Amino acid sequence: MRKGVVLVWLVMLFCTGITGCNKKEGGTTEAYNSKKPLTISVFTIQQKQQPPADNKIYKWIKEKYNVDFTWDILVGDKDQKIGVLIASGDYPDLVEVDSTKFQDAGALIPLEDLIEKYGPNIKKHYASAWKKMTEDDGHIYCLPNWGVLDGRDQSTYYGDSALWIQKDVLKEFGYPQVKTVDEYFDLIEKYVKKYPAINGMPTIPFTILTYDWHDFCLINPPNFCAGYPNDGNGTVDKIDGKWTYRDFLNQDISKRWFRKLCEENAKGIIDKSCFVDNYDQYIAKLSSGRVLGMHDQRWQFNDAMNALDVAKMHDRTMAPLPVVFDESITPHYRNRSLPNIRRGFGITTKCKDPVRVIRFIDAQLDEETQRVLHWGIEGEDWQYDADHHPYRTQEQRDEQKDAAWILRNKADLWYQTAPKMEGSFSDGYACEMNYIPSEFLADQKTEDVELWKAYGVSSDAELMDRDPPENTPWFPMWQEVPPDGSETQLALNKCSQAYRKYLPRIIMGKPEDFEKNWTEYAKALDDAQIDKYNAFMQEKLDARIEKYGSK
Repeated sequence: MRKGVVLVWLVMLFCTGITGCNKKEGGTTEAYNSKKPLTISVFTIQQKQQPPADNKIYKWIKEKYNVDFTWDILVGDKDQKIGVLIASGDYPDLVEVDSTKFQDAGALIPLEDLIEKYGPNIKKHYASAWKKMTEDDGHIYCLPNWGVLDGRDQSTYYGDSALWIQKDVLKEFGYPQVKTVDEYFDLIEKYVKKYPAINGMPTIPFTILTYDWHDFCLINPPNFCAGYPNDGNGTVDKIDGKWTYRDFLNQDISKRWFRKLCEENAKGIIDKSCFVDNYDQYIAKLSSGRVLGMHDQRWQFNDAMNALDVAKMHDRTMAPLPVVFDESITPHYRNRSLPNIRRGFGITTKCKDPVRVIRFIDAQLDEETQRVLHWGIEGEDWQYDADHHPYRTQEQRDEQKDAAWILRNKADLWYQTAPKMEGSFSDGYACEMNYIPSEFLADQKTEDVELWKAYGVSSDAELMDRDPPENTPWFPMWQEVPPDGSETQLALNKCSQAYRKYLPRIIMGKPEDFEKNWTEYAKALDDAQIDKYNAFMQEKLDARIEKYGSK
């Protein structure tokens, strides 16, 4: 299969190379301009709306590069949709990758030669990540979407995992120190007792996103509460002198967490409908301002927070807390920036013109285009002051949080998954305008400033950790995914079925039945052959340590 894929790719490269470029043009951004229009078809797992035809950034891209897009946006189950695409072999030009599924199916072409010939900006951008992007067969199949820094990291944003709590809960009780799981739930219990309704609707003390692939919000909290970083479905410890991977699905840390949820459910704290709600219903609940807490990653519920800001319910937005089981544990929620390997765009074997596609991707890494994709149009979305310092008016800041405005005025479907500059532009300003200190301060709500001042920090990122530890060389292990059709994948799928079936029962069951229910769950994981998954991940951990080192 691999030889056939490479042969097809070589034929396509030869054919498209004749029409897509010439020797004089090379691979420079300036040489990209083409009179021949290019429509790039894209499959994305981002469950966003189709951009309207008059979206101004996509129009800007069309005018500058003669490129437009057609979008196949995921609806329904992700794995099922990817399976259908693979079975049919009818791929668009680009697919959004979040695992090795497309690669394992032979659906993606190698990119390294295209980049060497036609992608100088791409090669420069990924120089620090090149080794990690290269698969065991020596090829690169995916262009990471996030985590590759240019210049200085200026982020004030925290987008990763946390136990989140509504800001008004903290304010109500004088911004107490909340370090442990018990303290976290005690605070929520006190608040809901005092305020059983918010905006005329029942208060939701604690909800859980369990829908489809988002169910990591159900299984991941024990990992963080025990002080481990996000290594996916397991933990990495040194046992008898060897770095060892163990799934946490039925470790004692998970048993401790789910016992706590069972106890909280008996008190009426857990949102029972969360086990049947879909993603849209989850976002709608958060957008109503009546949810007090949940475990999630911020990027996944940004739309809800923006909706609350637009509705002027700033006190109902969420603050992240690095909560652990007990004070003897050091939290490790926040990580240093790292390339998001195997997450981004791959070019398929059915791409009509891979040379022009790679040259467009290279061209859009130009600073002018990146500034437009990040900041918007100068004079419309931002401007320079008399001292040539970029800024936005308050009206611009407000409208750029509105989902309807974003749909018409941002190229989100492209921007979120495409290669992008992060860190700093050559003039020293942050690639994300919200990270420019004057803009960051100007856009902070009274509720945020008051909260940060109370805790002695200046941002949500600092609230989680002022100076996170260096990433280990193997981190993060969630980048390793069992191949499609493998025994390991089958075992993992059965384990997923087991925790989706048993964990809601455990949480909603009687506390006196917890031990019995947990024993049944642990047996279901054993029957699903969770040991095969652990063996696969141990093999991958050993390979990473051999490739990257252990310190």
